[in-house]
Amino acid sequence: MVKTALIILLFSVPSLALAQEREEDPFKRDPIFTKTIEELLGLGEQEEDEAEEATSVVRSRSHTVHHLTVRGLDLGGGLESGPYYSNELYSLYPNLSSIHFNRVNGLFIGIRKERMQWHRRGSFLQIPQIEPHGFIGYGTASREWEYAIGLEKLFGSRNRVMAGVEYHKATATEDFRRTGLIENSLTAFFGSYDFLDYHRMEGFGVYSAARTQRWFEFAFSFNRTTFSSLDLNTTYSMFGRTSVYRPNPPVDRDADEIDLDIYGLSVSFNPRNVLLTNRFSVSAGLRAELSDNNLDDNPYRYEKYHSTLQMYYNFEPGSVLRWRFQAGGITGNVPDFKAFYLGGIGTLRGSPFKFFQGKQMLLSNIEVQFGRPPRDPDEWIGRHGWQLLLFLDSGWAREIPEMTDGSNPLDGFSHFSFSDLQHDIGLGLGSRAIRFELGWPLREFDRSPVFWVRFNPTF
Repeated sequence: MVKTALIILLFSVPSLALAQEREEDPFKRDPIFTKTIEELLGLGEQEEDEAEEATSVVRSRSHTVHHLTVRGLDLGGGLESGPYYSNELYSLYPNLSSIHFNRVNGLFIGIRKERMQWHRRGSFLQIPQIEPHGFIGYGTASREWEYAIGLEKLFGSRNRVMAGVEYHKATATEDFRRTGLIENSLTAFFGSYDFLDYHRMEGFGVYSAARTQRWFEFAFSFNRTTFSSLDLNTTYSMFGRTSVYRPNPPVDRDADEIDLDIYGLSVSFNPRNVLLTNRFSVSAGLRAELSDNNLDDNPYRYEKYHSTLQMYYNFEPGSVLRWRFQAGGITGNVPDFKAFYLGGIGTLRGSPFKFFQGKQMLLSNIEVQFGRPPRDPDEWIGRHGWQLLLFLDSGWAREIPEMTDGSNPLDGFSHFSFSDLQHDIGLGLGSRAIRFELGWPLREFDRSPVFWVRFNPTF
């Protein structure tokens, strides 16, 4: 029933794409993102000037559309769009930034043109609204070239439908929600704290997406991919101790290479966090991975569902209440790297790193942020100065054996009890560029605090 509902929603998108027009499009590629290759080479400047002039006219007419201000290296969108400012299915493809550092690749240097971007004005072979995308780069520790090449086409007079294809061979991670990708490169390079786990992806995918003017985005992807384990190839860091690096785990305890055919589906409400009122915003998303390889003897067949709800409320000048709730369920035999993990940075900030593992997961992060009241009425917190943060993280994850043979991802939640939740509390102090956080576990572990230095908000 869940799959049927998702497929019906997905293929009913073309009619939804005719929703009423608004004056400003929240899906537009924001100018603070990394410049495209054409912009870096000075191409297409006339089109960009015309687009900027049109945008200025729209903004002078109306200030009714405001986006939630989220700051940080990754979540602020200042360097690359990547999985944080693209479609929910972006990370079914290689998702690391074009320049990064980690314990597998070492220093990786590349050049990229992003996939899954809605506002493109170029052409390929004189075909309008079709463009190549991809990247190429080299890892100094892995000593391997990585690459992706694809084509993407927008359809319709309003560019509300997208289709693309890509072939790739590159490193990727399932942990992109845990900490920012660029943020993680900095902590690894300077302090030898690499919080992500990595695997190699080699294969191809085809995808399509559709959107309404403001509120909804839908997507589908089919990927045929070989996932391979990767070794730790460098212990270098500029200031840290080399022993801090964790081994990079295999994709599964029983296999170092797994072939998977994955059908991906996603539905998002308010994916760009447009403010519903001047002081309130809510967004939600549902993502599904369906891997049913019936044509071979591959033992890894699973269905994985992950949902997220985020709410933001500016309850007084300079003060914001933030809440993120996540739930996930997996049925079938899933490889280890696709399971749910809680604990440590980005999840339960007072608990040991990735301590809780399972096929069922619940996670709640509540934060209250106090800052200087802003001068600009469109801002929630003043841009300069320090901010105080109080938080409560609550989570539950369990390995439930009967879910291996089950078909309903909700069945495992019958094992859940509120008394099983792990609770961590904490406080933080931060500015626009950096945050310091202390988290304490309330049960399960000793009460010693965990200290985090962050360059992104948790969400």
